[in-house]
Amino acid sequence: MFMAGTISGHLSWVSVDDINVMSIERQMKIHKKSIRSIGFTPDGEYLITTSKDRSIKIRSTETGKMSSKFKHAHDSPINCLCVVDNCVMATGDDNGCVKLWDYRQKKPLAEFNDCDDYISDLVCANDRRTLLATSGEGTLTCYNVRKKKMQLQSELMDSDLTSIRIFRVSTLIYDGKKVVCGTMDGVLYIFNWKEFGNMSDRCPGHPGAIECIEKINENVICTGCEDGSIRAMHLLPHRFLGTIGRSCPMPINTLSVSYDQTSLIGTSGTNSLQLVDVTSLNNTQMDHGKSDRKKINKKYSSAKSDNFFSDLLLNDNTENHSNLDEVLSDNSSDDEEKTATEEEEHQEHPNKKSQLKSILKKHKSKNKKTK
Repeated sequence: MFMAGTISGHLSWVSVDDINVMSIERQMKIHKKSIRSIGFTPDGEYLITTSKDRSIKIRSTETGKMSSKFKHAHDSPINCLCVVDNCVMATGDDNGCVKLWDYRQKKPLAEFNDCDDYISDLVCANDRRTLLATSGEGTLTCYNVRKKKMQLQSELMDSDLTSIRIFRVSTLIYDGKKVVCGTMDGVLYIFNWKEFGNMSDRCPGHPGAIECIEKINENVICTGCEDGSIRAMHLLPHRFLGTIGRSCPMPINTLSVSYDQTSLIGTSGTNSLQLVDVTSLNNTQMDHGKSDRKKINKKYSSAKSDNFFSDLLLNDNTENHSNLDEVLSDNSSDDEEKTATEEEEHQEHPNKKSQLKSILKKHKSKNKKTK
């Protein structure tokens, strides 16, 4: 069984039988205007609804009885909701305001006005401390729930950010969390965890705007698109797995996966629901290509030798040794001849010097006589 909200403000309890036939078990009007988002507490005891009438209402999941409400929670219509834990939730409105709430208190815990356009989606990390918000102005904003302050905001992207999900990625290249955002241009923006200043990667390929994203597992996502199609995609590496479900004449507004990760439910403006079996997507495996192998440095020990030419010996053949000995002997004979000629020249040089000295003495004596 799952819950569905309508543009008329009605909440429906919908059941699914064994052959995937849906039927409305119960329906009641809970808001004056359209219901924009529905969330459940982690224990499943309560459901939370937000509406265009700016109100937040908390009801029992089984009986539908209201336990608490915030009549004028925002100054403008509330667009999205994120349940942090059993006591805390976050909401975003059409004017870019994000508020933190405690179900047990009537006033908000914190209020942030860091965005100039509508808040399109909210998501909280598993640590229940980090809250991420996407905005129509094209920014991704990170909030600290415990400290109740804004930590980081990205640069202005080229397009409106419409949706967001957090993934745990473990590949040969990257091991950690990544954040995936849908855009109005049909491109998925990917951010590294805690590096929200600018995107690390982008994945084009959608023919139109991406209205919503739903996480099937840590590798596969489904996107609801402007053309009324639901597409399955492998995250890393980026691969389109195909279109699932039937196409609708209007854009897909929301996507939600069942608790057991076997069914995907999509809603659109046609006042109809799509139920898609995604069991096969959980077993999808992609080839990551050649792995980045680590370079192993191999050290080769060379034998010590007094011979300077020992490193030129490639083979231990006797012929090579004999040839090398001949070369060395020729070189040694040439060296001996050079040393002999040098000694002869050295012996000749003193004789020439003595002859020059005698000539100079005779010349000096002649000069003295003339004087």
